[in-house]
Amino acid sequence: MFRNTILILNGDLPPLRVMKKLCSKDSYIICADGGANATKKAGIIPNIIIGDFDSISKSALKFFTGKKTILLKITEQETTDLEKSLMYIIANGLDNVKIFGAFGSRPDHTLNNFSVLKRYSKVLDIHVYDEMFETFFIDKKTEFKYRKGQTISLMPMPIATGITTKGLMYPLNNESLELGIREGTLNLSTRNSVSVEFKKGELLLFRKHFL
Repeated sequence: MFRNTILILNGDLPPLRVMKKLCSKDSYIICADGGANATKKAGIIPNIIIGDFDSISKSALKFFTGKKTILLKITEQETTDLEKSLMYIIANGLDNVKIFGAFGSRPDHTLNNFSVLKRYSKVLDIHVYDEMFETFFIDKKTEFKYRKGQTISLMPMPIATGITTKGLMYPLNNESLELGIREGTLNLSTRNSVSVEFKKGELLLFRKHFL
């Protein structure tokens, strides 16, 4: 049984120390197409590469073929490489998904990834890591240890109601957030633990990672 599932996409990656910290010996590592290019440079060997292979470099493809990494080519274009990978994760009974490279310079790709992650967060435990933040959809309630004076952002997707927070400079008390109306970004922690809960909707949380 694998401790977690690492999914590496072709966007902006977190620092190498974060990737190495989360990629343990009992991790199942998946590259989505061009995500294999940076993985090769980082010295991380994936168990499988999934996609239509339009982004992976010839050198990375040759390198991982020599490492006996499984190559799963899926040519259909109705789903993105991210969604193809998440479908593979579900089909193979994997979970506890840590994603690198989900966000990047293409805002259309980034927004689409948020939409896909919203859909699959209902059946998988998914956390996304970029250079600074760990991002995940809250399943009605979360409470975690944190550092005082650090950024916390809450983003409704597209609306979340009955939100109550503890440990934040600008608290919410049974309040609503809605895209285009009111967001909850750039809040600050006021103690070493934070809790957020809500009643209805979808709520995305951004917190700094300290790996």
